[in-house]
Amino acid sequence: MNSNFAVQAQATGKLMLCPCCGGQIALGIKACACGARFVGAPLDETPIKMRRFGPAMTAALLLLLAIGLTALLTKWLTGLALVPAWYALRALRLEKGDPSGYGGRRIAATTLVLALVGSAGMAAYGISYIPRALENHRISRLAATEAAMHHIAGILEDYKAATGSYPKNTADLKKVLTEAMPTDYWEKAIRYRSYAEALVDVRLRNNIDPNQHNAPALAIQFNTFELRSAGADGIEGTDDDIIMRDGVFFTNAEIKKLPSVRTSSDR
Repeated sequence: MNSNFAVQAQATGKLMLCPCCGGQIALGIKACACGARFVGAPLDETPIKMRRFGPAMTAALLLLLAIGLTALLTKWLTGLALVPAWYALRALRLEKGDPSGYGGRRIAATTLVLALVGSAGMAAYGISYIPRALENHRISRLAATEAAMHHIAGILEDYKAATGSYPKNTADLKKVLTEAMPTDYWEKAIRYRSYAEALVDVRLRNNIDPNQHNAPALAIQFNTFELRSAGADGIEGTDDDIIMRDGVFFTNAEIKKLPSVRTSSDR
């Protein structure tokens, strides 16, 4: 047995432990000195290599996450699809470099294609949506300014109901405001102007001599008003002005076509 051990050890150059006595014996012999006999070949000690699907699955999960966030939050997150595209490309490179160590080639390839196609499609949709988004933003700015003007108009109507005339100028208007003068969307002051459309001389109407002592003074009634915002450019008199006259909104071009009226001293 000892000679057999020496021959086998010299032949293979490898040793193993006897499962019975724990002594070292040559790899491949059929019996040990303790009397134990081996009925089968020893187990192969070569490590088992498992294929990894992690990189491919990570790319797929990131793509699902990008789709979910884009659908729930905003279409402008479509650029997130480029992240899973990069992970899918990485997974394909790992699988190509080590086919036995990495798997999921089909998953990674499908994820890459979907991510690229989805990103391109959503990018095209986003570009086409830009004009509509700009228009919606313009409408929101216009609505905010018009709301502020409606608020001022309500105060003016209350003032007229109490006094019979609109305030002469901004200074008189501010006296009745319980808050700061409302501003437009761009935080610029909304300008107020009153218009004197009716000049009533109570002295002549009542046949009173104007030279008479204690004769009533000339009465001026301001029966119309204008509220104006300079718009986005901040320059009054341009096409983007937002104008309300007597509760009705006009463009600057439409205002120019209206008959001219005599204004107050509030220039």
